[in-house]
Amino acid sequence: MSSDRITIQVESNIGEDGPLTVTDTLDQFRDAFELLTVAIAQEAGGEKIKWRLESLSKNSPATVTGVGYSPDPEVPVIPLMQTGKQRFSRDMAALREGKVAPWIQERASTAKSLFKRNLNGIGRTVFDFDDDLPRTVFIEKFARSSLEALNRVEALLVEDRSHSEHGALDGHVTETKTWNGRPAVYVKDRLTGRLVPCVLSDELANKVGSAHSWSDAWNGQRVRVRGRLFYDKSGVISRIQATDLQDVTSSPVDFKALRKINILEGRSPTQHLDEIWGYNDD
Repeated sequence: MSSDRITIQVESNIGEDGPLTVTDTLDQFRDAFELLTVAIAQEAGGEKIKWRLESLSKNSPATVTGVGYSPDPEVPVIPLMQTGKQRFSRDMAALREGKVAPWIQERASTAKSLFKRNLNGIGRTVFDFDDDLPRTVFIEKFARSSLEALNRVEALLVEDRSHSEHGALDGHVTETKTWNGRPAVYVKDRLTGRLVPCVLSDELANKVGSAHSWSDAWNGQRVRVRGRLFYDKSGVISRIQATDLQDVTSSPVDFKALRKINILEGRSPTQHLDEIWGYNDD
């Protein structure tokens, strides 16, 4: 027989008489009903289903019973809840086998929080659907396999933005040492504040080494590094295979004098900046 009730029980990981924290118990109830709500909302009209608290018991195991209802009298509550319960039961069983339903994926953070509690403090979370459906029970083994399935799907969804390209980086040298046995300077990017290892070729290392003392002249120096820029999976520069490294020095600007001359002298802004910096990206 179909029912508009659902009862959830939470039990300590050391048995029925074991202690449960208030935070873990209430958070587990909240996340459980949130996932049930999403499962029911997959049906047209199901998004209007809400929960009325019927009972809450702190006796072991801690138990809460919710009754589904809708403010809209036209919504068929019991049929929608029956379909939602079936979806929840079926898709949670499939999750244990590594298959992640789209609606669970949409609420992955909630599902992962619930499963993580089942590995730390909570031993069993039981869903009693108050009808002919079998109970759904989360225990440690179920929670662990479900977390692994969710993590695998999330890893596949992360866009890999790793690539390399020729370019330049402007920043300040923070230290000079090696990177995987190669001479390198570590430069703090002026735009992002990220510390980037700039690996020097043998030719470049000899060039800059002969003109500067590594520890005295380079540390703190503002430089412009050119070469092949390598980006990690998130699209952030992770290192540079440097082919050129230049000191960047600034000089005072006479703004009154600038008003009297044509700074660009027919050049485009890009050409003007290239001339100032001494390079271009073509």
